[in-house]
Amino acid sequence: MRRPVKDVSRSRLNLLGALGLMALLAGCGDGIPKDKDKDKDDDKPPPAPTAALSVFAGDPTADGTMDGTGMAARFNNPHGLAIDSSGNVYVADRGNYVIRKITPDGVVTTLAGGAGQSRLTNGAAANARFVNPVALTVGSGGTVYVADDVNIRSITTGGQVATVTTIPVGSNVATASRPDVTPGAIAVDANNNLYITNNYGTRRFAIGAGGMGILEGQNTVGDLFGTRTLAPRGLAVDSSNVVYLFDLEREISRWNSTANFGSDNLFTIAGAPNVRGAVNGTGNAVRFEQVVALTVDPQGNLYAADGVNNLVRKITPAGVVTTVAGTTRATTLRVGDLPGSLGDVLGIVTDGKGLLYVTSGNAVIKIILK
Repeated sequence: MRRPVKDVSRSRLNLLGALGLMALLAGCGDGIPKDKDKDKDDDKPPPAPTAALSVFAGDPTADGTMDGTGMAARFNNPHGLAIDSSGNVYVADRGNYVIRKITPDGVVTTLAGGAGQSRLTNGAAANARFVNPVALTVGSGGTVYVADDVNIRSITTGGQVATVTTIPVGSNVATASRPDVTPGAIAVDANNNLYITNNYGTRRFAIGAGGMGILEGQNTVGDLFGTRTLAPRGLAVDSSNVVYLFDLEREISRWNSTANFGSDNLFTIAGAPNVRGAVNGTGNAVRFEQVVALTVDPQGNLYAADGVNNLVRKITPAGVVTTVAGTTRATTLRVGDLPGSLGDVLGIVTDGKGLLYVTSGNAVIKIILK
């Protein structure tokens, strides 16, 4: 018997409705809509946090001469640091008597010198030799200047090493007393003036023009006897040619290049004359132990490698001093969150974009500023 037409139409509508409901339920699963992309993201592990204090290159507790990447590289008692406009970091690898270069990716190569060979030889970078490279700086044209014993050396972008000038030595200076004469810090301004500190003076040398001027202290000291140790005094120059230094009275001072040359025009930013310590604060209330290196960012903030205290200190233009990294007088490295701790701090440089690099032990440490 044939069904009425209206019954067939109703059946078709019911079937279409059921199919539509089934499709809807299949699309909704249990009936609660879900964000599929969110589900996939939830299954992924969260990204590992970036340590604020980490090893950039080398092994803090193992010395050596190896080029390589990151912790596969080896240094031997690295001291001073400098950085160029491309973010390459240069290291005075003192114990190896060489200059090393580290790319922003942490790849370490030997720029100049021969590992384990201490002597004064100029020429092509691979054939050149250094006596006691302690500190370095990079000029605007990319030339690297090195404080090497009493000699100031240059390494051009073409890979040629030369002796720029020699620091005068007074009479009757015993060999064991030579560290008093040896420059411990060096900086260069935009006018090709080099600034150099040793234990008894701060001087300026005009590259290409010759002649030295004394900003503070004495040109030479004689009759030095007994065993003395190198105690670098940090030095930095900003883009306006303002000079900052840890002066002979153990204060952080600045000298403006528009002022007359001489210690009468040094302005104290922080610290008290000949008083040691590890006290933060403002101006004369601050205490430093031995600021072995300084660096300055584009905002005029100084960062100090405060040796013995083994701290990285920040000094604002207003003279407010805080501790960025390190635990007072700690002797071992602790990476991770700031402040962490550092071994012997011997060099420091900023990229001007929120990163600091510090030499500690046999490694170069990277600090991400907050």
